[in-house]
Amino acid sequence: MPRVLITGAGLVGAHAARAIVDSGGDVTLLDSAPNPAYVRRIVGHPLETLKVDIRELPALIDAVNRVGPDVVVHTAALIGSAAQTNPYAGVQVNVLGTVNVAEAVRLGNVRRLVHASTLGVNDLSQPQVKPIDEHFPIGSRGRIYSATKVACEELLRAYQLAYGFELALLRFAGIYGDGHFAGGSGIGQEVVALLQAAREGRQGSLGKGMPETYEVVHAKDVARGVMLAATVRSLPHDIYNIGSGVLVTPEDVIGAVTRIFPGFVGSRGASTRPDPFVRTQPFDLERSRTELGYVPTFDLDAGLRDLAADLSSEAP
Repeated sequence: MPRVLITGAGLVGAHAARAIVDSGGDVTLLDSAPNPAYVRRIVGHPLETLKVDIRELPALIDAVNRVGPDVVVHTAALIGSAAQTNPYAGVQVNVLGTVNVAEAVRLGNVRRLVHASTLGVNDLSQPQVKPIDEHFPIGSRGRIYSATKVACEELLRAYQLAYGFELALLRFAGIYGDGHFAGGSGIGQEVVALLQAAREGRQGSLGKGMPETYEVVHAKDVARGVMLAATVRSLPHDIYNIGSGVLVTPEDVIGAVTRIFPGFVGSRGASTRPDPFVRTQPFDLERSRTELGYVPTFDLDAGLRDLAADLSSEAP
């Protein structure tokens, strides 16, 4: 199994570390503000975590040289509203930071770079006549986070062509799971808050961070997708969709929580996220299935039930 360096020790990074460790890999984490208690909770034991800001290229190069990874998994980013409310910081962390990671990969002779991208790169103003595959047009539609991720994909593909390392751009659906959400993620935070309200017998709402129609995926499924991309023998392509393959609405999520906690009263939030172009098709996961071996294991009910159990086990 490979030696893996993961940038970002949050929702995706920590869960991916657990999946890679469980498969026999050797993992080191890198984060600008590590949360050792969170990592220990998700992974099951402490992992070496280097305190490095990806905007600082010399420190990043030193970290790569110290670890000597076969694979770098790059998850560190400012997500959604965290980037939208501070565009300069979003570009610095997401774009400059990603270029720094690519440069460190080049200088460190790392074999493979796995990059966390998003379904937010899909240009939904284009016709959606079938499930959205990896050839679907990309564009930012005016959102900072999406613009940075489009830029990252283009820059990394150019870097890969220039220097020859292996590249996997993983486009994730909206991720929910047990996280600390330091980098953002409105959907992830809202789903956790909804489950916590239901567990405590309070009313809850959902909608601020979630469009009318969306594709969501459990962090543990995403982690398995990352593990597969990091460890598979070869990568015939450089872009892979990682999701559930199913569209849901806020009402679907509220309904699933109600089935877990009968009697729960949930509602749509007053400020549902506006989206000028509705997502009418889910991800096409065929390429990920045939080339990576990725198949989602959690449907919405099972995923929320699993997350509810994780949150309950953490309650004092």
